[in-house]
Amino acid sequence: MRWWADRKPVTHTTRFVDSFTGWRQVTVPFEQFGERLDTSAVIGLRLSTQVRPKTPVLIDELRLVCADSLTVTSLEDTGAGSLRAAVNSVCAGGVVDIDPALAGETIELQSPLTLGKDVTIDGSGAPGLAVDGGGDQRVVEVAGGTTATITDLTLRNGYGFQLAGGVLNNGDLTLERVTVTGNQVTTDGIDFWKGGAGVYTGENASVRIVDSTISDNSVTGAAGGGVYSFFGSTTTIEGTTISGNSSNDVGGGLRLLGDTTIRNSTISGNTSTGWHGGGLFVTDASSTFEHVTIANNTSPAGTAGGMFVGTFGAPVDVTYSSSVISGNSGAECIIDGGPAAVLTSTGGNVVADASCGAAVATDQHGVDALLEPLADNGGPTLTHQLGAGSPAVDAATGSTQAVDQRGVS
Repeated sequence: MRWWADRKPVTHTTRFVDSFTGWRQVTVPFEQFGERLDTSAVIGLRLSTQVRPKTPVLIDELRLVCADSLTVTSLEDTGAGSLRAAVNSVCAGGVVDIDPALAGETIELQSPLTLGKDVTIDGSGAPGLAVDGGGDQRVVEVAGGTTATITDLTLRNGYGFQLAGGVLNNGDLTLERVTVTGNQVTTDGIDFWKGGAGVYTGENASVRIVDSTISDNSVTGAAGGGVYSFFGSTTTIEGTTISGNSSNDVGGGLRLLGDTTIRNSTISGNTSTGWHGGGLFVTDASSTFEHVTIANNTSPAGTAGGMFVGTFGAPVDVTYSSSVISGNSGAECIIDGGPAAVLTSTGGNVVADASCGAAVATDQHGVDALLEPLADNGGPTLTHQLGAGSPAVDAATGSTQAVDQRGVS
């Protein structure tokens, strides 16, 4: 059997003795072919037989049979037991598990890991396993129309030119208990569509990031050091810390152009060196922030280190509640765009100055939240504990959350 991938034949031979009557099933290990496939370049499949003595062999049916689940047993980039082979060979909608023997180890990629069919990669069996881009290619690419889930892995050290150093998502992606760190993007010049060193979500795609860490990713010549969400995208972030990311344009932590919901999350210590939004640069869509801490982010003098809310054509509408915005450089917030740019408090917020829109009765504006440094205070991610006498203690109102970012009531 030969499978052509990029016009190069991949061959597998199987032998059997015709010592039976009726039909016999002959199984070909498709994973030997799957790991070599570029599905956009498949040309054909050829089945040939060599029979001694020369008598007819009748082929009744040729069927591709896949497994609903496969386990990764190798740290190699390709070959039997590799992550790439498992992703290529598992059934659509299947699960790829990780052998516990790979805990704490690293899979070094030679090319991006492409998810072109619905799949779940579950790393919970091997805590600490990292998938590493080697500093010269993207780590993960999710194709349009694909629903993918990745859990309990570290995606690190990826590189993208123009966009997406760690993850390029054009489908429907969930990252749960995932660390995306140390990824980079460089460009040939600043343009609005470029950036997203950690996670880049394209037009009409969606991403859900849960109990995860997006940290220490950097963009040179573009926006969105940690997260970039393009026009028409949908972004949901829960229980997640976005910290230590940088951009030499805007949005050191996040650059948001699509509808976004952030809950029970921390945006801390991110930097933009070009303009506004060390923490967030939000334009042209609707966003809701509930129980979010935006702290210690920095941007150039005269700009908003915390959050920029503005418009370059389409209206922008941001609502925030039961959140802390404190310790950012310059103004905590800047709202730019006239009536088309709206930042609305629905109460329970603690803000260090008066820049984040009109306060309501349950808000405390112009006060220091007295946050402790970002640290491990329990739970899956780093958080800012409230210091002694913090005005944020018991300040939240109308909460819909049963637990805080640590998972504590």
